[in-house]
Amino acid sequence: MEIFFDSRDMKSLIQSIEDAIEEGDNEILKNDLIDMFSDEQIEEIERRLDTSDFQDFIDEILDEWSGEEPIELVDLLAMRLGEIGVDLRYETEEEEEEEEGIEDLDEEEELDVGEDEEEEEYDEDEEEEED
Repeated sequence: MEIFFDSRDMKSLIQSIEDAIEEGDNEILKNDLIDMFSDEQIEEIERRLDTSDFQDFIDEILDEWSGEEPIELVDLLAMRLGEIGVDLRYETEEEEEEEEGIEDLDEEEELDVGEDEEEEEYDEDEEEEED
């Protein structure tokens, strides 16, 4: 089973983790973590767990976490899910920016090509009119 968090999911999760670190309260973080998963994902994870309780699973992860670095919690979550055969993949903000940069370049190239052709046609029309 594979679960993917896109950059928006990750921004939200990181913000929630940072808030929990700042406030020293993991209860809201626990709820936010649980909300990151769909009902179907939770059911599949519970099926794979010995305890079959997703909330206990999240509690254990939060207990293991040092409470210092957001990415440490994300990595711990990915590792613990991996232990039960669930592959957690996530997109970082940097990866999204790189992809957007590539898409932006492609769009610019397409626009430039179209503009150049129009300019050339315009120049040819002007020359014909001058003759």
